[in-house]
Amino acid sequence: MKIIEGKDSQQLDVRIRFDSEEEKQAAFRLLAAMHQKLIGLQRDKEYLLRLEDVCFIASSDKRTFLYTAQGCYESMLWLYQIEEQLNDDFIRINKATIINMEHVTSMHADLGSRIRVYLDTGHQHMVTRTYVKAFKQKLKGE
Repeated sequence: MKIIEGKDSQQLDVRIRFDSEEEKQAAFRLLAAMHQKLIGLQRDKEYLLRLEDVCFIASSDKRTFLYTAQGCYESMLWLYQIEEQLNDDFIRINKATIINMEHVTSMHADLGSRIRVYLDTGHQHMVTRTYVKAFKQKLKGE
């Protein structure tokens, strides 16, 4: 493997030449694994959180928080930036919340065409009317 850096100081141009297909596949697996984790801050320490451990992500007062069964972590990213990194297990359910469907234990219809969702952590969230259609499609597997 050979890495060549670009000459422009304003832009990083990296080209990687692999010596074998195995090397190339290993590098792609490593890059994919990097995208399967989020960085969360708790008491001035950074933690790498696996996506499957994140139950939901919420935004409040211009801050974004990652909730797991082990606790709450702050993210330096905006909610929409995190949403771009997530896999298909996650869905936005209102303006300020994204949930991991793998942690949903139950739900029921609520007033005003909304849906109340219960997570295995004991938290409950409201799917607002704007997001109900996409939520139902996710339930159907579409």
